[in-house]
Amino acid sequence: MPRTKKVAGTAVDRRNGRRAEIGSASLAKFSLPKRPAAAGGTPQLWRLETRKAWTALWADPVAQALTPVDRPVILRWAAALDRAAWALELADANPVSKGSMGQEVESPYYGIADKALRVAKDCEAQLGVGALHRARLGMAIADARQSLEDLNARFAGGGDDERDDDDPR
Repeated sequence: MPRTKKVAGTAVDRRNGRRAEIGSASLAKFSLPKRPAAAGGTPQLWRLETRKAWTALWADPVAQALTPVDRPVILRWAAALDRAAWALELADANPVSKGSMGQEVESPYYGIADKALRVAKDCEAQLGVGALHRARLGMAIADARQSLEDLNARFAGGGDDERDDDDPR
């Protein structure tokens, strides 16, 4: 006969005799890193649009759910936003270019901007930036940290005995 499952929070690790505890590492806010110097030796600055989006990201409740493993995705998102702003500025300054046969074509910078915006959109979907992305990920940011603390407390404290009353067996 199969053994019955233990009540949540009462299982003990056979190797060390301790109850399981889920880590709650969160990503601490960090500044945009310095950009490498351009060909002329002057360091490139982040564009204003990128700095505003960076500040807004850390002010948003989604930042509370970020973990250290999200850091590369956040940096990729910022670089993509910056590249898109740069390419759109150049494309809007000269929207029509000459093609290989002398015909008028749209600026190739629009293609660069489009690719950068796709990368940014993919990063936003992974990070949960925006209401739709948060909903798709099933994130309740305001309650995420509290729920994790409750779960750890239940594992450490032995769980709720109320669940036994609801069991129809």
